[in-house]
Amino acid sequence: MSDGKFHKFHIGMRIWKTVIAVFICAVLGMIFDIHPFYSMIAAILCMQANTSESIKKGVIRCIGTFIGGFAAVLILLIIDFTPLKPFSVLYYVIISLCIAPIIYSTVLLNRESSAFISCVVFLSIVLSHFDAQNHYLFALQRVLETITGIVTAIIVNKFIKNPDKQTDKSDGKESDENENI
Repeated sequence: MSDGKFHKFHIGMRIWKTVIAVFICAVLGMIFDIHPFYSMIAAILCMQANTSESIKKGVIRCIGTFIGGFAAVLILLIIDFTPLKPFSVLYYVIISLCIAPIIYSTVLLNRESSAFISCVVFLSIVLSHFDAQNHYLFALQRVLETITGIVTAIIVNKFIKNPDKQTDKSDGKESDENENI
């Protein structure tokens, strides 16, 4: 720093809560013998400064996951019941064109903030998991893992309080003295 002072090194509660939520997702993955990748990502993305913001992010992520998962299952059905070959030029044209109705469905549902994750979920299913023995089961598992990560982040955020937050006696709400990331 230019004034000769060093910035105090501090890891805030939001970081620690994120670490805890990710670890819980890993343990749940071990218990249920599933790879926790998607639940861990959901926990990271949904951990916010407070529980209500985590819930808002979780709702956005759930809606996007359902829309993207549903669209992916439709493509998987087309692959299973038509001569369409995965990873052919026609396949890439079709999945590229699917992005438009996926995004537009979020507009129709007045959930535009879910468009990004809808497309990510759709592409993650239709492009990367054809080696799964049952790709329909993978799509369902992907949705359930995401919900697990979301719920884990919300629970951790709800029950591990930030010691830097003070309760305002006038309205009973928490306020940040120092927003820690």
